[in-house]
Amino acid sequence: MNRVARLAAVAVAAVLAPATPAAAAGGVIVQFEPRAGASAVTDLLDAAPIVGRIYGTTTRVVRAPDPAALAARLNRSGLVRFAEVDRVLRAGATPNDPSFAGMYGLDRINAPEAWDALGLGGFPSAGGVKVGIVDTGIRRTHEDIGTGRVVDCANVPVVGLLSALLGGGGGSISEGTCADGNGHGTHVAGTIGAAANNARGVTGVAFNTTFSICKALTDAGSGSTSAVASCIRYLKDKGARMISMSLGGGSSTALRQAVQFAWANGNGALLVAAAGNDGNARLNYPAAYPEVVSVAATDANDARASFSNANADVEVAAPGVDIVSTWFRTNSDYNTISGTSMATPHVAGVAALIAQRFPAATAATLRTKLGAATDDLGAAGRDPQYGFGRVNAQKGATQ
Repeated sequence: MNRVARLAAVAVAAVLAPATPAAAAGGVIVQFEPRAGASAVTDLLDAAPIVGRIYGTTTRVVRAPDPAALAARLNRSGLVRFAEVDRVLRAGATPNDPSFAGMYGLDRINAPEAWDALGLGGFPSAGGVKVGIVDTGIRRTHEDIGTGRVVDCANVPVVGLLSALLGGGGGSISEGTCADGNGHGTHVAGTIGAAANNARGVTGVAFNTTFSICKALTDAGSGSTSAVASCIRYLKDKGARMISMSLGGGSSTALRQAVQFAWANGNGALLVAAAGNDGNARLNYPAAYPEVVSVAATDANDARASFSNANADVEVAAPGVDIVSTWFRTNSDYNTISGTSMATPHVAGVAALIAQRFPAATAATLRTKLGAATDDLGAAGRDPQYGFGRVNAQKGATQ
């Protein structure tokens, strides 16, 4: 049975305070032999105090500065039936969403363990950070997005026939409308923050986040540099803690300036973007700007996806092959697609969990913590295929 299946078999009974998995609680559980008299017990414990017992038994709990050493000494004495370290147990955060067991990406990045560490095992619908998304918009009425989750909604209007044909916008912002007629943006949003434990569909990495949406790409899936630059600036002004961009193309002064504005020397928003799907070493912008985290894609076996770009700018990797998430059609609520576009929101979701763990952290600090919250793959250290490695949400939540 794989780990997702094992987790799915665990009923969530409680949410315990964050703790290191299997950490010692500072004591020893011991059951003495009946023939061990009071004086022998006193000698064995060597001033270690008895602080409790297991209900309905004669088994005692003893506090000790070195629980493992005391347990070993007691077991050698011949006067105990058993002695063992009193360890921390934690509830398994497993939502009841039907497609959860098939979401290998969440399992691969240790998302359930991160939820436990952050005390999110009860699957709250609020309390997370605001995540900005520049994409094709979002289906706000989707059953897995949830009422009130989209707190900012804007688009860049298409201007003129040529712009419409090219998929471009005029650079201005129009608030109130961000409808998705393509599906890409809704898929990205679901990976970041689809509602959890609502007995529907999928689960997002940071399921209690709120969304700040700016539609820079048309329903054809493309958009102008000016539209993307406008959306980046808009989302920064709206206070998004991180901005997810599953898009890319050539470099531009306007785009670079927008990225610099949002990054604000590391005191603004954490910027995350797709490394590209060319399957070569080509640089994809905005991912290739130094202010932006460039994200490569991996598959269910942690191998680099064949389509994923590999270059010295790749910073982290995440699952991006056959990712199931929310979709834009009312008669097709979920869809499975692949790309570095699908890897990027996994990283944005992990970054959102880290930001929830460290609410006062700057974008630069969050970026450092994100780079440390990885499992090194490929060549030791940073490499062109995986960057620092595939993201690990649990490591991010327990730093």
